[in-house]
Amino acid sequence: MNFLRVGLLVTASLLISSLSLRAQSVAEENGSIFFTGADGVRKQLTDGGRDSAPVLAPDGKQVAFIRGTPGKTIATGAGDNEATELWLIGIDGSKPTLLIQGRDAQDVKQVVAGIGGADFSPDGKLLYFVCSAWATSGAVHVIDLATKKERFFTDGSSLEVVANGEYKGCLLIQKHKYFIGGGSYDWYWLLKPDGSEVGPVGEDTDNFRSTYAK
Repeated sequence: MNFLRVGLLVTASLLISSLSLRAQSVAEENGSIFFTGADGVRKQLTDGGRDSAPVLAPDGKQVAFIRGTPGKTIATGAGDNEATELWLIGIDGSKPTLLIQGRDAQDVKQVVAGIGGADFSPDGKLLYFVCSAWATSGAVHVIDLATKKERFFTDGSSLEVVANGEYKGCLLIQKHKYFIGGGSYDWYWLLKPDGSEVGPVGEDTDNFRSTYAK
């Protein structure tokens, strides 16, 4: 038996496995979006210095990100906020697509300004984002990526889609609510994709993560 050859084959196999297990990633640097593939190669996807908060689609083929609009603002219940935009782009830098841009509206549920973050559904068909709305709370919206139709989803100041476990596809959203006897609180709640509440998670999500989001 040629042990040298066996050793080389094992080494090559381990190297291939290591490359395949290396996670793809996205990052923002000086207002530009970068994608790093499983092979470790880094590629710049955008330039212009106005982009932030990139998030990689579940299939690893597209990236959603926020684009700033310096000097352009929209009035919200929380004051004037930048008329930010939400974009989608391929990991090779192709097909940059404007999904939604800042807009004013009489109904605060339809206002889009100060987009603070976005997250994909586990199947990659929906993209949720949170933006400024009321004085005490933001608003969560959702975009159907097949039709590009967008709608108000619920009130909330932060969001995270549960990617794994029993509640996969549900959303962790921080909501501002009021006690019956007076006063208010900002707890995290678990919502189903149809918008209905599963129940309160608490002041933080640590216990939920360790129990359900594995």
